[in-house]
Amino acid sequence: MLPPNLRVGTISWAKEDWAGSFYPDDLPSDGHLAHYAKRFTTVEVDATFYRTPTPQMCRRWAEQTPDGFRFAMKMMKRVTHDKVLEGCEADLQRFLAAAAEMGPKFAFGVLQFGYFNRKSACPDVGAFLKRLDPFSRLCPPTATWVVEVRNPAWIGPELLDFLRERRLAFALAETDHMPRPPELWAKYGDRLLTGGAAYARIFGERKKIEEMTSKFDKIIVDRASATREWIALFRAVLGKGVPVWAYYSNYYAGHAPGSVELFERLWEEKP
Repeated sequence: MLPPNLRVGTISWAKEDWAGSFYPDDLPSDGHLAHYAKRFTTVEVDATFYRTPTPQMCRRWAEQTPDGFRFAMKMMKRVTHDKVLEGCEADLQRFLAAAAEMGPKFAFGVLQFGYFNRKSACPDVGAFLKRLDPFSRLCPPTATWVVEVRNPAWIGPELLDFLRERRLAFALAETDHMPRPPELWAKYGDRLLTGGAAYARIFGERKKIEEMTSKFDKIIVDRASATREWIALFRAVLGKGVPVWAYYSNYYAGHAPGSVELFERLWEEKP
């Protein structure tokens, strides 16, 4: 059994491929979230990246989950990718108005950015932080705000010190072309713990997985060794008194619920 200060869930619950493997075949899709919440205590909502959430939508999600359940919601793409944090105060307010319908169940706002090169809106980390600074001041402390960057050259003291000053959580993200968080921990240690919680997005390599399968109903890649590395990292973080929230994608091993189940089994091994 996982400790109460370690929560592990998946990135999204609305996956048709999970019918018959995670969801009962005869369960209607509008019953999936309630079923999910019987098994896991948290989920990262990916749908809000593509569509601005509405108060009705968030209220319905809250009603379908038990009191202790918690949501992480991705900020809309129009804010993080299209406008890159500028001129989007109205977008943020719509997001916050919807999230408010969840009450304490809204635990994390996730700001996931794309790769910025020298010809982009943010040619370097300094330019990025100049945009993030005023935007972050508009984000209320009722939730923890998570920042994921996808330029490996940006991970260093300038970014981490800024995030710590603003109490924004640095996303420990395992994804394409980025250094693995266990490697970052070996280099930076608890300097990576910039917010009130450690937030991990265990995403994987989408293109490689999609070349192997088009149906995400079972594990197809052995991730036991890598999972043990994550477990060692999380034990170290918990030892610092910082809670851990982790979310698996289908693209990590082929089936996100199966990745969580593997994590739970391996957690029981003696360190």
